[in-house]
Amino acid sequence: MHKFLRSVGYSEIEQQGQVEELLIKIVKETKDRQFIRKRNGIILAEYRAKLSDSLGICVCGEEDKEGKFHMMYYFPYCTNVLYSDEEFVVYDKKIFGEGYTGMCDDEAIGATLIFYVTNVVDYMFKHNGENTVDDMSVAFSALSNKGNIILPTVVRDDRKDWAQKKGKKKKIADNDENENDDDTDEKEMVSISLEEIEKFAAINERSKKEDILSIVESSLVPLGSESDVYILVGTIIGAHTESNIYTGEEVYILLVDMNSIYINVAINKKDLYGEPVIGRRFRGNVWLQGKTVETKFIP
Repeated sequence: MHKFLRSVGYSEIEQQGQVEELLIKIVKETKDRQFIRKRNGIILAEYRAKLSDSLGICVCGEEDKEGKFHMMYYFPYCTNVLYSDEEFVVYDKKIFGEGYTGMCDDEAIGATLIFYVTNVVDYMFKHNGENTVDDMSVAFSALSNKGNIILPTVVRDDRKDWAQKKGKKKKIADNDENENDDDTDEKEMVSISLEEIEKFAAINERSKKEDILSIVESSLVPLGSESDVYILVGTIIGAHTESNIYTGEEVYILLVDMNSIYINVAINKKDLYGEPVIGRRFRGNVWLQGKTVETKFIP
């Protein structure tokens, strides 16, 4: 049983038999279906049930020659309409089933993001299972089964002073650049190095007396052994609730700014501690997902 089912409004499902009944119903009743014939002749199928405007469940499997569907796996998902441009995405097939993870080096955070690909049939149809695809856009979303709301970071005077010093140094550097273009690169390197040293010293001093969450505005830290599960901290820039049309359970849909990467996070009302308000921050355990498309085909 998928532990993130509760994130899309199925917190009362406790037995595998209940899950099987739900998946059989999806396969029989849903009209949102996608198929692709793989090179070995096997037909891969995706059946999607929409639970609300942003939430759904996808059932994946194979169809035999008689047209009978054999389920292989399923996953709940949350959608996002905001795309982030990536130079390339590396796809890695899961050991079991036809699931894929995507990996991209995002400049905004200076690290590799690993996420679960939610549109595998689209990827296989357009790219024939290529391992690396250039010029991609990713709409990031996440499911959370545990989270809380925290206040914005504390802006201290030393941080303001550092920002003012940075502005003065930039002005001096601009003036020097006009006087002597040959020394521009060297002076910029020195200026950047000094800024980083001062910034590190200020953060180091504050960390001795303050909680790290009052200093760090956003972060994405791996959690456990799963490569696409993280602890996410980010600023809430949008928040509303949606109800699962079958269970009536209410789910928060939070648009979170994680260092200029916009992630739509779905979390059951029962699992969120605190009131989500724009400007506050979300901190929680998340399963990172992504819908990948070619940059020129962004809807």
